[in-house]
Amino acid sequence: MRVQNQYVLLALFSVVLTLSACGDKNKTEAKGGTQVVAKVNGDEISIHQINFQLNRLAQSKGLTEAQSKDAAKQILARLVDQQLLKQQATETKLDRDPRILQAIEASKNEILAQAYLEQMLSKAAKPSVTQVDAFYKERPELFENRRVFRLQELAINVTKDKHAEIAEKVAITKNINEIAAWLKEKNYPFNANSNVRAAEQLPLDFLKKLQPLKDGDLIAVSNDASVSIVHLAASQNMPITREKATPVIEQYFLNQNKAALAKKEMAALNEKANIEFIGAFADMKKGVQPTPTAIKKSDTKTSQLPQPVAAQEMAKPEDPAQAAEKPAKDASSMDKGLSGL
Repeated sequence: MRVQNQYVLLALFSVVLTLSACGDKNKTEAKGGTQVVAKVNGDEISIHQINFQLNRLAQSKGLTEAQSKDAAKQILARLVDQQLLKQQATETKLDRDPRILQAIEASKNEILAQAYLEQMLSKAAKPSVTQVDAFYKERPELFENRRVFRLQELAINVTKDKHAEIAEKVAITKNINEIAAWLKEKNYPFNANSNVRAAEQLPLDFLKKLQPLKDGDLIAVSNDASVSIVHLAASQNMPITREKATPVIEQYFLNQNKAALAKKEMAALNEKANIEFIGAFADMKKGVQPTPTAIKKSDTKTSQLPQPVAAQEMAKPEDPAQAAEKPAKDASSMDKGLSGL
């Protein structure tokens, strides 16, 4: 229990130290009396510390003037608690604990790296009107012909040699309940899912297969591990105008440009740097990301998924460079869908 408590303090202390650093920086300005909003055993908390966190909160949620005042008081109360914890951590010499010093250094490195990346990505080019127009016209399934689908799915866990048999059954059977009964007769294990998904919430490859279907149609989608039978129970046409789609498309292109810029910058930095891997990591090469170890199906528990397995299986993994890109403040479900294209 003692070790566990120390790690809790480690996490708290790393956060508190970052916040207190802001307070230390502003102590000179606070001597006028107008910048200091609280004192905790003599240690000052400045208005700048509150504004820093308030700005971050406003960017993520958007606050009214009244909400900002209430949030400022809540932030100050937390800062007081953090300052008390920091003082206790210092008194018990946790600020000299090698593990905590290591955690603080790691946080510092991460913050600096992220700050440089964000500064560099701010130079990413915005898309032209021509690009936005072309994107809107080339993807009618997302905009002009956009639909909201009510889907039913049977996710079947069988070996690949059974896929053709299942596909043939789907081709001659138009009722998903009949197929479910047939699967039970064959002792093929499956999970049943149902949900509603708008076009932008589905991977583009899967959407292109789904778009031509009429209400009541079935489709079989397979991969190496499983096969899914998707039933289009119902759909509704809900087009999106060019004007409404513009900010979403612009953000999509901006994300792509930032991802490309991040890749280019990392490649350039790796090329210029003198990097040497030693010991157990001597086989690694500069600028080359190691291939992740594959997770065997037997290592994971099978559970019913909240959205179509077909859509999940066909979704492509996210580019690591995109991990640095934060979603827009007003990101909608469409924006999330476009980011997966």
